[in-house]
Amino acid sequence: MSAIEISSGRLTGLSKDGVREYRGVPFAAAPTGEYRFRAPQPVRPWSGELAAEKFRPAAWQTPNPLMGTEQISDDCLYLNIWVPEGEGPFPVMVWIHGGAYTSGSPSQLLYNGRRLAASQRVIVVNAAYRLGGWGFGWLKEVAPTLEADSNLGLRDQVAALQWVQENIAAFGGDRHRVTVFGESAGGFSVATLMATPAAKSLFQRAIVQSGAADFVLSPDEAARVAEALVAGLPGSGSAADRLRHVEPRDFVRAQNGAMRLVVNRGLRSATPQFGMVYMPVVDGDLLPQSPVDAIAAGCARDKAMMAGVCQDEWNLFQFAPPFNGGVGMDRFLAMDENEIRRRMKRQLPEHAEQAFVRYAEEVQVHPRRGLMDLVSALETDRTFRMPTLRLLDAHAHGGGDAGGQTWGFRFSHEIDAFGVPLGACHVTDVPLVFGLTDTPAGQLFTGGGPAAAALSEQVMAAWGRFARDGDAAWQRWAEQRLARTFGPGPELAPLVSAQTEQFWQPIL
Repeated sequence: MSAIEISSGRLTGLSKDGVREYRGVPFAAAPTGEYRFRAPQPVRPWSGELAAEKFRPAAWQTPNPLMGTEQISDDCLYLNIWVPEGEGPFPVMVWIHGGAYTSGSPSQLLYNGRRLAASQRVIVVNAAYRLGGWGFGWLKEVAPTLEADSNLGLRDQVAALQWVQENIAAFGGDRHRVTVFGESAGGFSVATLMATPAAKSLFQRAIVQSGAADFVLSPDEAARVAEALVAGLPGSGSAADRLRHVEPRDFVRAQNGAMRLVVNRGLRSATPQFGMVYMPVVDGDLLPQSPVDAIAAGCARDKAMMAGVCQDEWNLFQFAPPFNGGVGMDRFLAMDENEIRRRMKRQLPEHAEQAFVRYAEEVQVHPRRGLMDLVSALETDRTFRMPTLRLLDAHAHGGGDAGGQTWGFRFSHEIDAFGVPLGACHVTDVPLVFGLTDTPAGQLFTGGGPAAAALSEQVMAAWGRFARDGDAAWQRWAEQRLARTFGPGPELAPLVSAQTEQFWQPIL
């Protein structure tokens, strides 16, 4: 393959099946030494040709072979790029990976962009970013002499988008047709980027999958998490000294210990967040205000947006043994109404009894899952469906009645995985978007087979059309607040029932 010239030097990659692939392309300098807790720095130019043929280690996290993150490193700010053969300029789709802001990598098997690039004639770019307490720790109070920058993970995402603007033309890309898309924490990131002034000119379209615009912390809440993290670090000396010299695995161990805290998500006390305590901080600098409020005020009305959910998001975390701590179905099936009420009290401290009544009426309990279906449905709405509905409303009317162009979607394709009927759970959309339903990971999350493959073709076509034209082939959200269904069910449907939305009105 002939080399191409980008701002930092000459680059070669791989070519296969009509797609050129570039692995491990640096978009910022390695955040090591004095740059460990600083905003991303420009890439240092290299001499000769860089062979971009190997994936790079992931950012600091607990290594997980299941997620393809066996290796972690300080040196982690890289992109993977898939380019269709032929004449451009091609639309560009920049993927932000998920993983609760503490895990994941742009090189995971479920995120391989080859088929999406080839089928839709788009360039797919997968971006890395710093994670956990490294990427989203608020260290200003606990270690002031460290002079750490805030929101490093978000700054990394902005730097990746800046790199795309500066370099994607060399790959045949159109920097004026950039779509940012992501799932879970990647979806939260996309919505947050829509409200980040430094990113405003860096993309034109956004796709938010299983995400929302209220996954942020106040500085006070983030400071509590940082204190717990620093308390778990090994060694002696000041907090700043321990942070400067800590080994990645020791940092991750301390970071994971702080995840036992409960934080207030979205700058309010009505939505306590468990397990996920690292997220962007409304710092008054990079992120001036809560994203959903900024979007409602019209900050992103110049961007087209699609946003949606999987119908049964929380079933993955509730019932699948790899994600629920190994709890078996026998234990869930034994739970009675008192236990369900107790769990709802934790989810919604001030509204638990009303929640029990609402979800007992709304949810048809699956005999293989039992009454815990009520808890899972509540958490699906609390974490994904209702925040997504609020995001859709905010963008559709941002700054007035005529806000940004907005479309909703929902995935209803149900699976049976890990020995459990999981419905249309979290992650089922990802292999459909990337055309990977016949791979081992894709089969796990979609069931594989002709039906999943056919649905994937529909999804890729919809995502590709949006990236090319900034338009979706179904009714806009502002018309009737209906979402396009991908999978069984009516073509257009509400994300939640009117009664459930009314229940959540004073809470979210």
